[in-house]
Amino acid sequence: MALLKLNFRFFSGAFSRRVSALLIALGLSLAGHSGALHAASDPYRDFFESIARDDAAQVRLLMLRGISPNSPDPNLGPAVVHAARSKAFQALKALIDYPGVNVNATNAADESALMYLAMYGDLELAGVLIQKGAIVNKPDWAPLHYAAMNGELKMIDFLLERSAYIDAASENGTTPMMMAARSGKIDAVKMLVERGADPSQRNNAGLTAADYLRRLDAKQDADWLDSKAAAFVRRYGTDEQPVKAPSTLREEAQARDQAGSGAGGVQVSPVQPRSNLR
Repeated sequence: MALLKLNFRFFSGAFSRRVSALLIALGLSLAGHSGALHAASDPYRDFFESIARDDAAQVRLLMLRGISPNSPDPNLGPAVVHAARSKAFQALKALIDYPGVNVNATNAADESALMYLAMYGDLELAGVLIQKGAIVNKPDWAPLHYAAMNGELKMIDFLLERSAYIDAASENGTTPMMMAARSGKIDAVKMLVERGADPSQRNNAGLTAADYLRRLDAKQDADWLDSKAAAFVRRYGTDEQPVKAPSTLREEAQARDQAGSGAGGVQVSPVQPRSNLR
């Protein structure tokens, strides 16, 4: 009898432990299943992860399931900017092909997708974005600033051909030439000079593009740029005191001559007659 009780206790304890183990395993399985369901219930996170992986097929699928291509992420910003910044170019193609996408959306730093494509020198996608309505002359920092900063000569030419303002100034007065100089992209500086940019411009800190070259110990290039700035001022003046074209000077001289003579060539006195004075 004692042996039976012992055996019963053994089997009872073993059964209890097995049941407990099964319950624990079942609990873990349910918890994992619940976590999977939770992850699956967050399509926006999957959307931005798919963009980071450059998984264009998954991006299209999620948009077909209702995710807007204009969906912003609190940290990453709009999807098109995130794709461009991440060099997820296949995902970006999927986004910009989708109806209703805002190609001019900007992130917290006021950067657009076109600005990143300009920095990376992707002419093909930049062209597609512009065809879709991307703004070339974006206020404040523009795509040309980013192309110049990275020394992307083909992109600089591409944007200028599409009417990019060569002396576009950011909010603090920085021009594309200054960005090229600051980054030591001498070829980009020279290209902008050749295309008619103003080397005499100063930003709000009082610095010219030549000043940024001197900071990089590029004295010879800085001196060359200073000479170009002086020539530019002699020819065109400054924003405050522009040099007038010869035709304008002739017109002003004619206007002065006409103001000093009557219809029959009689000199008109600049002093009013006494009878008209009060």
